Amino acid sequence: MDTGGAGYFYVGLDYSPAFSKIRDFSIRESNGETKAVYPYLKDGKSVKLESNKFDWNTPDPRIGFKDNMLVAMEGSVGYGIGGARVELEIGYERFKTKGIRDSGSKEDEADTVYLLAKELAYDVVTGQTDKLTAALAKTSGKDIVQFAKAVEISSPTIDGKVCVTKKGTGSNTKYGKYAEETDNKGDSNNNDVAVCGMKAGGTTSSSGGSATAQVLKDFVSVTLKGDGSKNWPTSTTKSDKEPAAVTNDNAEAVAKDLTKLATEEKTMVAGLLAKTIEGGEVVEIRAVSSTSVMVSLRFNY
Repeated sequence: MDTGGAGYFYVGLDYSPAFSKIRDFSIRESNGETKAVYPYLKDGKSVKLESNKFDWNTPDPRIGFKDNMLVAMEGSVGYGIGGARVELEIGYERFKTKGIRDSGSKEDEADTVYLLAKELAYDVVTGQTDKLTAALAKTSGKDIVQFAKAVEISSPTIDGKVCVTKKGTGSNTKYGKYAEETDNKGDSNNNDVAVCGMKAGGTTSSSGGSATAQVLKDFVSVTLKGDGSKNWPTSTTKSDKEPAAVTNDNAEAVAKDLTKLATEEKTMVAGLLAKTIEGGEVVEIRAVSSTSVMVSLRFNY
């Protein structure tokens, strides 16, 4: 555009396809609590943000981006005078997410949704008993009770596999019976246990103990008093009785039982832990865009 004097303005527009050069893209919570990222399970329906809708068997999937043949533009505006030019150039590129199951078909929003899982859920699905023990030991008894209640409602089968008390040996045909304090050794024959899954320790059969094995729901309602106010993460032994409590013995026993579950059961437990105790961020990544700005001064000789 001629300004009628020595100077002039000009405007430029450029369009060209852009090729994705994004590598090693990852997402995590800023507080560092994310242990793994899990993709949404694509089922052809609308996205429902429920813990069982994520693929717990595919941690940290590679998140790629498509080349962009449509939206890649550059624009510039400048002012020239004599042999000198001052130019402002702005560029814009946008790359859509390529889902891990992307086959080139019509875009599905399920391919852009991910769950940022925290420690408890991750340790369960990966079977890391020691780390799960440490994480459970830091969890309040109240939260453990809420988790156990969710397990009882969602899967009685899993409830029946966790904290299962065991039958005594020899003539002792009773199972350990949950109590607020352990009294489970020698001639007392009470078979009272305050440790998840403990074996009846009496030497003979007696009125003490339980005729059938007790499970997680019994452990929570009796030993944890239904509100988690006692025996978590460490049990209590009655005065002058045995066996003595061991630091974090209940957290360790629960962790061992959870990591021994079948794969499908562990994924359900992971979802319940995320739902009832630690939560988990859900993010949607539809595209990554970039905008560049450059100012240049040019001279023509």
